[in-house]
Amino acid sequence: MLLEVLASLPVYLALLISFFAAWMFFLKSYVLLMGDWELQQEMRLTLERIAQDAASATYIEVKEPRAIYVERYVKGEKCSVDYALREGKQDMPPYISKKVSGGPYGYSVPQPMTGGRNIFGNLAVVDFFCEEKDGLLFLRLTGENRRTKKRINFSTAVPLPKKNE
Repeated sequence: MLLEVLASLPVYLALLISFFAAWMFFLKSYVLLMGDWELQQEMRLTLERIAQDAASATYIEVKEPRAIYVERYVKGEKCSVDYALREGKQDMPPYISKKVSGGPYGYSVPQPMTGGRNIFGNLAVVDFFCEEKDGLLFLRLTGENRRTKKRINFSTAVPLPKKNE
């Protein structure tokens, strides 16, 4: 019996090592897939939030192709929101910042809406573009998962508010 155990031990070890290798491969694939999913969700939600604010705006100003100023009313109080593409500090990726002014909803410094590192990836905003044209505000957001090098684009158009004359 000892001879049979000694003879079968290499086969069991080979099977165990191959199962472990397969498990590690699937775990790595899962982490990469979740990173790309996280990128897609973060970019989609960010653009959706910007579009919602723009859709409810009473005044919109495109300060530059990568910054937008939105004025709207929240519970009857005037509130302004600045969105801008900013460079990250100390090897951190670029991100979209949001600064809200006015009423109890404001805060003093811009807050990041996107980017940063997590277990699934290093997410960065590669491009944020806004343009007024033909009564519409065109918005485009491009993000990248720096771990997988996958890029994703989202774009939308929102009607500009009517100008009071």
